[in-house]
Order: sequence, then C-alpha cells, then structure tokens
Amino acid sequence: MAFGLLLILSACDENRNEPGYSYFNDMEASQAFETYSANPNLKEGKTMVGPVEGTIAIHEFAFQFEKTPEDELKAATLVNPMADQFNQAKAEELYGQYCLLCHGEKGDGQGFLFTSKKYPYPPASYLAERAMGKTDGQLFHNIRIGFGVMGAHGPQLSVDETWQLVNYIRHLQAQQ
Repeated sequence: MAFGLLLILSACDENRNEPGYSYFNDMEASQAFETYSANPNLKEGKTMVGPVEGTIAIHEFAFQFEKTPEDELKAATLVNPMADQFNQAKAEELYGQYCLLCHGEKGDGQGFLFTSKKYPYPPASYLAERAMGKTDGQLFHNIRIGFGVMGAHGPQLSVDETWQLVNYIRHLQAQQ
C-alpha cells in the first residue's frame, strides 16, 4: 500500500506542462515528415504518395453548374467523351448503387422506394418523352447536380462514372 502511494506521488511534479513519465513517448511525440521527403514507413519510400484509391480528385468538380434550368441548358452542349467506351458491367453496378432504388430496374421510375409507398413522389422515368429528349450533357448535369427533388450525386461519383451512368440510361432507353 505504501509502495502504491509512493508510486502515485512520484508521478506528480511541479511542471504542469510536462505529463511526467511516459510509457509510450513515440505516440506522444511523433516524427513529422515533410511533404516530398523520404519516408521509410511507406512502401513507396516517400511521403507524398497521391490520393487514396477510390477518392475523387478535386479537378473532378471542374463543372461549375448549379441546379437551375439555365445551367441545364448550358450543360446541353457537353459532349459525352465516353460514348464509345460503354462499360456495361461497371455502369450497371453504378446504376444499382445510385439509381435503382428510385428509378427501378427498367428506368421507368418504379423503384422500390416508390412502389413500397415509402416515398410519395414518383421518380422520373428515363423512358418518358422528356427524358428521351434530353442530351447526354443534360443527363450528366441532372445526375451530378440533381433534378427536381433528386439530390446531387456529383460528390459521390467521378466524372467518368457519371458519363457511364449516362451511357447506361441510354442503354435502358434503347431496350424499350
């Protein structure tokens, strides 16, 4: 008991800026590495290794559009750079993640949220004349910025992924 009391009291000192004895001082005062310096802790051997896989680079948000009809008209002039690079498997996966629940398997707006009555407003049908008449750029704008009550998916998708979704919507429209 006396030894325990002596141990506790020995941990106290007059300097309140010092924590006293530290068992894990390497965690308390870690070594900082400069941005472009050598770093033995990383497999590339350097500190600046690029973005983490799956992250979206800042330049992906280069489209300065807002959720307005005027900006949708401006987006109508965008040309789909991936029109000839349709990756159906990837696009279908993206559609399943971001669109299926609302727009349904066929893109007819009969997704689970609407058919289960969990959401009162019918989502847009890609098969409707209005959607068929949109350019790829307008669909791109609608996906990235949102349309009506649909929220923006731009922060979640890369530009290339958005174009793949546009291609998939065109694929669904062609099937009908």
